[in-house]
Amino acid sequence: MGVKLTQPNDGTRHELRAVYEHDTDALTASSHVIAVHFQTVAAANNWWRA
Repeated sequence: MGVKLTQPNDGTRHELRAVYEHDTDALTASSHVIAVHFQTVAAANNWWRA
């Protein structure tokens, strides 16, 4: 879902898939960026509640 949300255009995502489908490092890096984003938002939400 992260890749789908990162590139919401079906046509573009389909074209780019050939580039990243065999590059596990690229997919892992994308997932890491998404995880850090959610971690940052969660930390900010807790900070505002304190």
